[in-house]
Amino acid sequence: MDYLRNTWYVAAWGEEVTRNLLPRTILEEPIVFYRKEDGSAVAIGGVCPHRFAPLHIGHLIGDNVQCIYHGLQFDASGKCAFSPIDKKIPAAAKVKSYPLAERWGLIWIWMGVGTRADESLIPDFSYLVDPKRRVLPGRIHVAANYELIIDNLADLTHPHFVHNNFMHTETIPETQNEIRQDGKTVHTNFLFPNGKVPQSYGRFMDDMDLIVDRWVDIRWDAPGLIRLDAGCTPTGRPRAAGVQTYGTHLLTPETGASTHYFFAHARGFKLDDPETDAHVREWQRVAFSEQDKPVIEAQQKVLGDRDLMSMKPVLLSCDGGAVRIRRVMKQMIEAEKSAGTAHLAEAV
Repeated sequence: MDYLRNTWYVAAWGEEVTRNLLPRTILEEPIVFYRKEDGSAVAIGGVCPHRFAPLHIGHLIGDNVQCIYHGLQFDASGKCAFSPIDKKIPAAAKVKSYPLAERWGLIWIWMGVGTRADESLIPDFSYLVDPKRRVLPGRIHVAANYELIIDNLADLTHPHFVHNNFMHTETIPETQNEIRQDGKTVHTNFLFPNGKVPQSYGRFMDDMDLIVDRWVDIRWDAPGLIRLDAGCTPTGRPRAAGVQTYGTHLLTPETGASTHYFFAHARGFKLDDPETDAHVREWQRVAFSEQDKPVIEAQQKVLGDRDLMSMKPVLLSCDGGAVRIRRVMKQMIEAEKSAGTAHLAEAV
């Protein structure tokens, strides 16, 4: 499968990377993550080039990863820094190293040419570390291509069916959808006007019978970085009169048929309310793991190795954002390939 290489992918939540070796496959490449003694995060190739033993089952010796099989030690640059067997270390005894950035409570990895890694290209998710917001993060693994998950998130009519117990509204026929593109960023905004407040928001607003205008403004940045500005307000009132949350959905391909799915809820109200926390956690657990995930994984089983668009799907009006995103992604990957810049991170 072709992937966009010269871009930032989310590799982990910052708290996941510790002095323990963390294995994670990204874009079909096994990688091992850890923190050096100074606290900085490191990512190097996850397989020893000697007998191909996974490095994550080895040991961390100072800032070096020691292979459990024959004791070769690889430093943070990927170079074999010590061999207990041969005094002269073979030149080929090295693994790749990957540029990392730690921002917004996340570890970001650059999978392309290392010299092109530019932290300023990471989109703004600063609300994830805003002390005025309550942030509840999580991660799941989905056995499906990341673009299928993007399709799901770019179409916010699906919650009225898949998440009916949380988000049902009788105003689905009046849905308004606007799509616009700002450079390579795609925005697709949904408005569900003048309807009974969904169960999920009714809890936030302490009125289960309120009539509201509900919005979801979606911002997508390549390759799979999505922010949902979502909320509802009493019908006819400005948004500031209601409640607003940021939903964060960060999708990193593991393989062509599996995805690391990082998510977070960030709200600016009821910051110290355990009951609201519990409600949000239940939404995350049920909606993502028990509702979205089975549907998307079932799609993947039907598709197999085929791309969704190659099967000429029937398109509905709610598909406009997803189709635009797929088009932009395809253009970016093709441009990278044409320019000859779709290279893997270099070994030292």
